[in-house]
Amino acid sequence: MYLLSLSDVLVTTSLSTFGYVAQGLGNLKPWLLYKLTNNETHFPACVREFSMEPCYHAPPKHYCSGKPIKDFASSFIYTRECKDYWPGVKLVN
Repeated sequence: MYLLSLSDVLVTTSLSTFGYVAQGLGNLKPWLLYKLTNNETHFPACVREFSMEPCYHAPPKHYCSGKPIKDFASSFIYTRECKDYWPGVKLVN
């Protein structure tokens, strides 16, 4: 992961833990490449992410009873939904 973080350009998939960690270590804001849905492309095909923080794919449960909160990202002021993975959240400032 450290060697990947030293690269100038890094292209990974949205669920790649190695890619997220390498981009965080290298202080790089990742580029997101959208996948095909229903044989249609997204315009633009890729966008710049808003934070270099990795996407946490499985955010913790909010309630002590274990019931998941409907919108975890909006419950806390320093979290947002990940652009490339719907249930995931990431830290922002």
